[in-house]
Amino acid sequence: MSETLTAPDRKARSRPPQDFYQAFAETAPGTLGGKYLRQFWHPIAVSNELAPGRAKPIRLMSENFTLYRGETGNLHLTEFHCPHRRTQLSVGYVEGDAIRCLYHGWKFGADGACVERPAEPGSHAHVHIKTYGVKEFLGLIFAYTGDGPEPAFPPFPAFEEDGVVIAEEQFFECNHFQSWENDWDIYHAAWTHKMGELHGPTSGPGRSEFFASLMRSTVYEETDFGVVRTMSFPDGAPFSSVFIMPAAIRLMIPTFNELSRRGIGPSFRDTYLVHCPVDDFVHKTFITQIIPVFGEDAKTLIAHDIEVKKLRAQATDPAEVGRSILSGRSSLADHVSHPVFVIIEDTAAQVSQGVIVDRSKEMLGTSDNGVIYLRRLMARELSQLDAGLPTKDWKTQWKRPAFAAPKF
Repeated sequence: MSETLTAPDRKARSRPPQDFYQAFAETAPGTLGGKYLRQFWHPIAVSNELAPGRAKPIRLMSENFTLYRGETGNLHLTEFHCPHRRTQLSVGYVEGDAIRCLYHGWKFGADGACVERPAEPGSHAHVHIKTYGVKEFLGLIFAYTGDGPEPAFPPFPAFEEDGVVIAEEQFFECNHFQSWENDWDIYHAAWTHKMGELHGPTSGPGRSEFFASLMRSTVYEETDFGVVRTMSFPDGAPFSSVFIMPAAIRLMIPTFNELSRRGIGPSFRDTYLVHCPVDDFVHKTFITQIIPVFGEDAKTLIAHDIEVKKLRAQATDPAEVGRSILSGRSSLADHVSHPVFVIIEDTAAQVSQGVIVDRSKEMLGTSDNGVIYLRRLMARELSQLDAGLPTKDWKTQWKRPAFAAPKF
């Protein structure tokens, strides 16, 4: 298995990952980890869940914001509070592409300038709120809240195929970096997802060996756009994933286990998973997929997706289920029929590590080669940043490596 990282051609000497265990989890302004994260676009919401004329509060990387869609359909991201008496702007009124505070009616235009203060005489030209970059892509709303110029958008390529794009989000009560480490750990699927059998093959003596063989055949290659992980299935077919800084992966994953999705389109879907820090202690994982179905099949898929969302809304929240399991009030076996049991499995594994895992107490082994690779990569980037030098300029446009969907 390849573990070699491309040597940085910059001046800073890369320090060991242990030096950055705290920074891996940091998201707040002024922290090393938070500074690194603010160099990138991050998904903050699902596009079709924010209607024109509506606003919602957003927490991203330990900061609070106001996201609203103007009556025109345009998106806007601004400060969380009105500068007058600090009322939360998202509870106010969207008027055209402006937002008006609920408390005393101060109104702010799309550029953040105050355009009206009903009870205040004189000019209000000196009053404004900060605005931030916000764009839509692949069914998701992305934000850029860094201090420098906006980086290239979109942050990664669109899907090469045509079809129906479905986007969703899942909430996890642990630090985002734990979920990203999980993506680099192929062998966890053998055991974490054994009960729900999402990642086949079905349970039996060959399941562990199947994933062990994938692990043994894994090769990592750093490119100018990310890290490509290539594995081989027992029949020799390649299976590649692309890791994208700072916390995303593109891969083929099986359909989730709602019965209403079975049999519609391919059993594996081309997918982006993006882990977005809410703060140091919780995060959201955004999932966007392309399903190459058309005509009546596309209509059926969309109708079934609406049913799936209703089914999920009626089910117990996965985070609450996770708390029940971790407290011993229930077990994984009690929740196999949950519509997103895969999220509950991941919750049981990742959240039980601790809200922020204590990496100094780990006992790493062969199955952790991917996790070790990621930590070395992050340590290299954070070494640069800590030394006041530029980090790697990751490219955002590239062609997906060839891969085959597994056949179980």
